[in-house]
Amino acid sequence: GAMDFAAGNGHLCVVEWLHANRSEGCTTEAMDRAARNGHLPVVEWLHANRTEGCSINAMDSAAKNGHLFVVEWLHGNRNEGYTTRAMDEAAKHGYLSVVKYLHANRTEGVEWLHANR
Repeated sequence: GAMDFAAGNGHLCVVEWLHANRSEGCTTEAMDRAARNGHLPVVEWLHANRTEGCSINAMDSAAKNGHLFVVEWLHGNRNEGYTTRAMDEAAKHGYLSVVKYLHANRTEGVEWLHANR
């Protein structure tokens, strides 16, 4: 819906307006998309003001796109976790800071690193 798209594009003012003036709400796609695109203020607002939460796709896609600050926030504030895709994709795209963070703070596998030594 509208809020999912606004969140994914980082339009916090629109998300806030829709929340206050419309009843449709959003889905987990809102936080997933905001995380994927590095829009941490939107992720934080959704966490504080909505109940839909996110899916494992939030951290997977934030890691894939190198958004370390989003990965750190999700790790500290959400419980959905992520799949091995997070580290695999971060490594594949050269986001060493994300790979190091995931290695130090998470327990999910490191398929890419083992396959590409």
